[in-house]
Amino acid sequence: MPVTLRAYRLSGPVFQALAQGGGGAPAVGLLSDAEYGRRLLLLRAVLDRAREHGGATETRVRRLFDVLARARRAAPAATRRVLAHPSVGPRLVITWRALDGPVGAEPLPLASVAAAAAVAAGVRASLTLSAAGPGAVLPGVGAVPLPGAAPNTVVRLRGGLLECDDGTRAPLPPPARLGREHPGWWPLRAVTDGGAVLDDADAVTTAQAAPARLTGAELRSWRAEAGAALRLLRARHAEYAGEVAAGLRALTPVTRDDGDTAHHSGSSAEMFGGVALSRPAGPRAFAETLVHEMQHSKLLAVTHLVDLLAPIGPMDEEPLHYAPWREDPRPLPGLLHGTYAFLAVARFWAVEAAAESDPLERHRAQVRCARWRAAAAGTAGAILAGSDDRLTPAGRRFVTGTARALARLGEQPLPASAVREADRQAEEHRGRWSERSQP
Repeated sequence: MPVTLRAYRLSGPVFQALAQGGGGAPAVGLLSDAEYGRRLLLLRAVLDRAREHGGATETRVRRLFDVLARARRAAPAATRRVLAHPSVGPRLVITWRALDGPVGAEPLPLASVAAAAAVAAGVRASLTLSAAGPGAVLPGVGAVPLPGAAPNTVVRLRGGLLECDDGTRAPLPPPARLGREHPGWWPLRAVTDGGAVLDDADAVTTAQAAPARLTGAELRSWRAEAGAALRLLRARHAEYAGEVAAGLRALTPVTRDDGDTAHHSGSSAEMFGGVALSRPAGPRAFAETLVHEMQHSKLLAVTHLVDLLAPIGPMDEEPLHYAPWREDPRPLPGLLHGTYAFLAVARFWAVEAAAESDPLERHRAQVRCARWRAAAAGTAGAILAGSDDRLTPAGRRFVTGTARALARLGEQPLPASAVREADRQAEEHRGRWSERSQP
């Protein structure tokens, strides 16, 4: 598969817009393209490592690349959608790391990516891949439940069929029908009108050994709440709405543990545009989560292009810091991420407070704005003043831009009652953290 690479650069204005928490759809589009370029770079790195091995390992990897190349020639747009899917990133990294030492006989994670591209492009191929989750997962495309296939057992793709050692055979739908549900096939189902899908089939994105397929009623509920959240963003948060539309690719439902009523969400460095989350309670909470997680995706993509922090020495221990939004201490990269995300969260609640007609709900929104703008401003200042200054020159410019944006947000007047309540919550959190930190 020929891999043509191009350089991606952040101009001064785009860098500053991102540093101040924004950037809009154009900046996210640039970051999205850069992340796709990173996928291509990882593919090339995989091939380079396979060449170093030579022999059977190089032959295996070259066969996978041949399948990807044929898929790309037959259906370039479909192949790009597969390669850009959030769960493909970790598979490429795991494959690259697996080639760092002796390679066993088990299929490489890249095999499932090649199989997904072949199926999406309508290219006939013969491949072996490992069973995962419900059966055979084709990242970015769907999954075939195979009850007789234990995790990590071999599944063979032969043309339009998947076969297991126990004789189970499952036909795959043609490309035009991949998005439709039918017995024996779990497609990725659209969840937003912007093209994001609900990925409840892939264990890589769910971090669960056996993802639970959502029922039709559950899917309709997710679609309704996601749609309401996006309408809210379009109505009152146009820049963030544009960023979500440009960057969001997949939502992964996370199942709460029994008795756990807290909302959970998260993003990952190699899964740009993917958000794993438990379903938020209402459109406003859903919209806040999308804004929050898109900030993480943006910052992760920026750090793939620009070094904001100098690495610690190989013998040094990563210092941990108090984070006003976490119950556990965080390393500096985590503190920077939280600062950047909560800048957007505080902005979100400032706008929501201004739009709210109900006095009680308006007060709650004002408290959240006050709480998170003060918390993020405090951590931004701490990062800039840190005695173990690991900020690169670009990192200092970035965090300075974030701090200035927080300072401007702090100038917006809020009722004294909301500020007092936010201060009380902050003091309680710091007190709990201090108690847990005692030896």
